[in-house]
Amino acid sequence: MKILFSPSEGKIIPSDRTSQSGDSQVFQTQSSAISLAVKEYVAFLQSGDESEIATLFGSKKLDLDELALAQNCLSSPCIEAIRLYNGVGYKALNFESLDSQAMAYMREHLYIFSNLFGMVRAGTLLPYYNLHQGKGKGAFALKTLYKNLKPNIDGLLEQDEVLDLRAEAYLKVYQVGKCKHYTQVVFLKNGKRVSHYAKHYRGIYARVVAQKGVDSSRELEHLAFDELSLCDKKAFENATILTYEVIS
Repeated sequence: MKILFSPSEGKIIPSDRTSQSGDSQVFQTQSSAISLAVKEYVAFLQSGDESEIATLFGSKKLDLDELALAQNCLSSPCIEAIRLYNGVGYKALNFESLDSQAMAYMREHLYIFSNLFGMVRAGTLLPYYNLHQGKGKGAFALKTLYKNLKPNIDGLLEQDEVLDLRAEAYLKVYQVGKCKHYTQVVFLKNGKRVSHYAKHYRGIYARVVAQKGVDSSRELEHLAFDELSLCDKKAFENATILTYEVIS
């Protein structure tokens, strides 16, 4: 089973303690769509004015050290994708506190929909970059990138069951087509759909899936969560929507 997950705007800057030298795995195996996106991204950082780059980074003031690191992402130290991101969903997932078996499961089964590098396995080495959702241009615009990557991703998912824990923006730019079975998870609080804070519950959900070593979508509805209670299940020919009520 493949678990689809969103990135976060927040990222750590790899230090000597956390980073690994050498080219990122994604650069060695990337598609032409990612090659073009990264090339245009770096070119924009090298030629754009400060206000444009600050907007791309989602900030009002440009940090020159951060800019230098992003400009040199092709040769920067790398870190596992699952450790690069540190937003709300990743804090809830809390990868570093998992046991070795759950960590191995996460590296193998979780795929992150990066704003720049496409769909990457959790254990893939990535450099630091900054590209806020919806701020990309040309080949590194989110919609364009995933339109170009669709045939590749379709091929990767076709033979697997898929658990989709992505945010709405990523559901829009890439819709899962053929797969053995598709499961989407929805979170409600007081009967209303959770929006912004849903990323927290997605992180919790992914964590429990990894801890239990789930092999099949049939096991998902039997999982137990401290903060969530299954309140609805909609089954279709080749898809399931599981709805949980937040009980904390």
